[in-house]
Amino acid sequence: MQDEAEKAVDGAFVLLVEDDPDDVTIIRQSLKASSVPVHLEVASDGAEALDHLNRAVAAGSPAPDLILLDLNLPVMTGTEFLAKLRQHARLSAVPVCVFTTADDPVTIRRAYAAGANAVVTKADSLAGMSEVLHTIVEFWFRVAERYRGE
Repeated sequence: MQDEAEKAVDGAFVLLVEDDPDDVTIIRQSLKASSVPVHLEVASDGAEALDHLNRAVAAGSPAPDLILLDLNLPVMTGTEFLAKLRQHARLSAVPVCVFTTADDPVTIRRAYAAGANAVVTKADSLAGMSEVLHTIVEFWFRVAERYRGE
């Protein structure tokens, strides 16, 4: 598990579950440039992410405000992780945005059936990825936040 060096003050806690180091770098850079301060933690597969979340819950740490989840992961796939997360008593309501290269309808339906709140296809350029991530952050932490019950 990798942690951002500095936790964002009054920011959003995002858990990124991604095994591609290039995508992690692009996502990290894009989130740093976001209008919303983001504390980013990274897990390289579903099993690592689930283990981290279970340890955090046991320690009384807050759950992520959003999980960005790739589907094509080693050890435990994104779909398997999502199904386990949705069965977890304390983590089942954490919003999950699947962020994947898959764009076929069967894979997308499978992600929603497993409990994804949104499925977004990764762009194939740095500018495109930054734009997509900006939209995700703006939606989850500016628009949707207004309607979330505390």
